[in-house]
Amino acid sequence: MKPTYFDFTVRDVRQAKVFFEKVLDWRFEKFEMPYEYWRIQAGPEGEAGIDGGIGGVKDTPTSGGEPMTQVTVPVQNLDDVVARVIAAGGRVVEPRMPIPGIGWYATCAEPGGLKFGLIQADESAS
Repeated sequence: MKPTYFDFTVRDVRQAKVFFEKVLDWRFEKFEMPYEYWRIQAGPEGEAGIDGGIGGVKDTPTSGGEPMTQVTVPVQNLDDVVARVIAAGGRVVEPRMPIPGIGWYATCAEPGGLKFGLIQADESAS
């Protein structure tokens, strides 16, 4: 399973957006969440690579108060893959939660602590 999305967690969202717009020509679109979050179009449609999102450290408890980058991997069955994470010695950092209109999401960590996201597509998630 290949990662299909990345998240940046930063101290100053406005400053980071301006920086990436100037440096990489990225485009940002506000995404409705209970906190400030922007979707990132990291290149033209059809270009190889993945898009992502950006939000604040203050809104991301899993960041431990520090900037971080996290990739998200799509899965067919979130509960099954989370069970496999635990069986392989990893842990659940954020349990299954809905991302309205997108799907079901969980943050996990491998045994050494590296965090990653898992998402099961389900437009009816709410």
